[in-house]
Amino acid sequence: MNDTGDWSRLTDANGEPYDPRGALKAIASGDADDGYDELWQRVHHQGDLGTAAYAVLPDLVRLMSDRAGPNWRAYALIATIEERRKADGNPSIPDWLEGSYATAMREVVEPALSHLHGAENDVDVRSLLAVLAHAKGQRTIGAIALWTEDERQEALGEI
Repeated sequence: MNDTGDWSRLTDANGEPYDPRGALKAIASGDADDGYDELWQRVHHQGDLGTAAYAVLPDLVRLMSDRAGPNWRAYALIATIEERRKADGNPSIPDWLEGSYATAMREVVEPALSHLHGAENDVDVRSLLAVLAHAKGQRTIGAIALWTEDERQEALGEI
């Protein structure tokens, strides 16, 4: 886990101070459900991001690089953070995180492709495709990839 930088100045999606390292440590130590629940509740809320979202992304990519199989919650959160990063009202990436964030978005391709090869369930495939699209700068495709089948059918109408 990256402990450099000013983690004490990070914020959650509501603008409150938030240090996500506890949730990341829980995920790394095997308490993934609680860790991911906390991250989903704190770093992203109804399209809003806090600066903590940008700090967790490199660690989520590292965690996925070390896994034999995908975790849809990690990949979907990575894709969601990248999708919402440029949305009006969301904060910019803090200067001290820009390099590690950009590197992580490049590096996520390798584990995502590896995990996609064996992925079979819908939510794994959708989250992996979304991350890959975002990593390649395809924001719209990335957003659509996270949609459920019902949402895609509704958007497309009768085909």
